[in-house]
Amino acid sequence: MSPDPVKTGLLLVGVRGSIGTTVLHGLEALRGGQAPTGLVTETPQFSNTDWADLGRFRVVGWDIGGDCHRAAEDLSRIGVLPADLLELCAGVRDRLNVSVAPGIPEPEDSNMADRASVDRLALSLPDAVQALRDDIRSWKQDEGMRRMVVVYLATAERQRKVPEEWLDESADPMELLKDAPHDLSRSVLYALAAIAEGVPFVNFTPAPGGSIPAVAGFAKRNGVPVLGNDGKTGETLIKTALAPMFRDRGLNVMAWEGYNMLGNRDGAALADPDRKAGKLANKSHVIHSILDSERVHSGVSIEFVPSLHDLKTAMDFVHFEGFLGAKMQLQFTWQASDSALAAPLVLDLARLALLAQERGEGGQLKAAASFFKDPLGVKDHDFHRQMDRLRAWVRHAAEPS
Repeated sequence: MSPDPVKTGLLLVGVRGSIGTTVLHGLEALRGGQAPTGLVTETPQFSNTDWADLGRFRVVGWDIGGDCHRAAEDLSRIGVLPADLLELCAGVRDRLNVSVAPGIPEPEDSNMADRASVDRLALSLPDAVQALRDDIRSWKQDEGMRRMVVVYLATAERQRKVPEEWLDESADPMELLKDAPHDLSRSVLYALAAIAEGVPFVNFTPAPGGSIPAVAGFAKRNGVPVLGNDGKTGETLIKTALAPMFRDRGLNVMAWEGYNMLGNRDGAALADPDRKAGKLANKSHVIHSILDSERVHSGVSIEFVPSLHDLKTAMDFVHFEGFLGAKMQLQFTWQASDSALAAPLVLDLARLALLAQERGEGGQLKAAASFFKDPLGVKDHDFHRQMDRLRAWVRHAAEPS
């Protein structure tokens, strides 16, 4: 089959998960005329940009287990996916199930993975990356895709020490793989496979991915965009939008305490302290960064509440001081569907990655900072400034060369 000149592969790691399932059904709904609510790239400010056509996106990907139909039924049961859309997309899910490739689990999760994924866990790291590269090539050929994007949506990983030799941006990570520890972050394996195949890589999780210097350098040398880390969809999004208001009005924030409850698979995974640490670090440091003060008490906690399923809930308490030392408070509760917030951002990020590749921009894409809790190459967490950066980058992309 010859490649379709506009057919785009959306290669999702964790494709059978809640976000992947919502992306799959969301694309079908958009093709049917559903309003693109929540898609940044569809807002009027970006209407003159030549984005990749979402109608030509084809979802494939990897997973270590699960079932597309069961995931969709669970999301429909709690109101994330409309019942009629669930029925209309049964054939789409069947086709996806046929194309899913085995993923590479963390060693500790071998008992949760299917047989094919456990077999991949037994591979050496170079062979594991080669297997992922072979998957990308097979999808490209079998599906007739001209361009592709890999988006990492896997369950939050356990925190692991990055080997010192990986901190050298000029190092060759494909060589480093030969002596790397077998439990090396899986985000790195997928990132290297994507980059080696010339495919942009988006990391929507707290895993290191393209933040590791050797990986970032490899991407830059190969002219492949990498975007990440850790999608900003809920409480942290509100923090990065509200905290600048306190700063710019000269109000003294004394404490900002947040309590989060999640009930989906990520919530279950984050009950593990080793997985939770990276998530908490990304959620905690934004307040100190924006307010430029380490004196602010800023605490964040995350608890697993199974009955919430995909409806994550956050309760925040802000204690601040105004003129003449008057003490005041702001309290708010945020409840929203984790997957419904994340899915449109996945599509936005795929479009940004493809636009960057068309412009020949390899390495960490700083313009995508507003989408992430721990943006690559950017220390400014002010959401408004990050959006200014994005608008300027897109505007430049639209200018005739």
